[in-house]
Amino acid sequence: MTGQKRPKVQIIPPRTELRQRAVNFTKGVDINLAPEQLEELEKVVQRSSDSFIRSIGHDLTESRQLTIQAIEDPDLRRAAIEKCSDLAYATKALGGTFDYPLMTQIAKSLEIFLADRTTATRRQLMVAQLHIDAIYVILASRVTGFGTSVEQATTIALAKLASRYAEPRH
Repeated sequence: MTGQKRPKVQIIPPRTELRQRAVNFTKGVDINLAPEQLEELEKVVQRSSDSFIRSIGHDLTESRQLTIQAIEDPDLRRAAIEKCSDLAYATKALGGTFDYPLMTQIAKSLEIFLADRTTATRRQLMVAQLHIDAIYVILASRVTGFGTSVEQATTIALAKLASRYAEPRH
């Protein structure tokens, strides 16, 4: 080790003015929130949760009606698949945020089932409808968390059903 040149290293300390620009010390929220601030934040989250439930409930109703019509009318199948795909994506994305991870699991199963699909057979639409019905039951019963063993068994059964009727994929 003797005789080797040490690499030139320069330590550049962070500029304190950059830190001050990044963190707003005059108007920012303190990390240690007061009980009143916590209560206000909880109200904001609760309002968002109520809005999510209304929005998903509306989308579930529309998707379910369109899927039922599409089972009998092949001309509606493309629209039903698109509507159900949008529902699955939105539900999967936000379900866990509002303490509905079970809903997210079922929505993910539906999203995978509908992926790259432009139309569906009658049986495939029925599989999609069962997913929608399961999400609807979770929402109506306000099943938060991962549910009981019954809900977990239902989730596994839906995934098996989706796997069984995945083909043909159009």
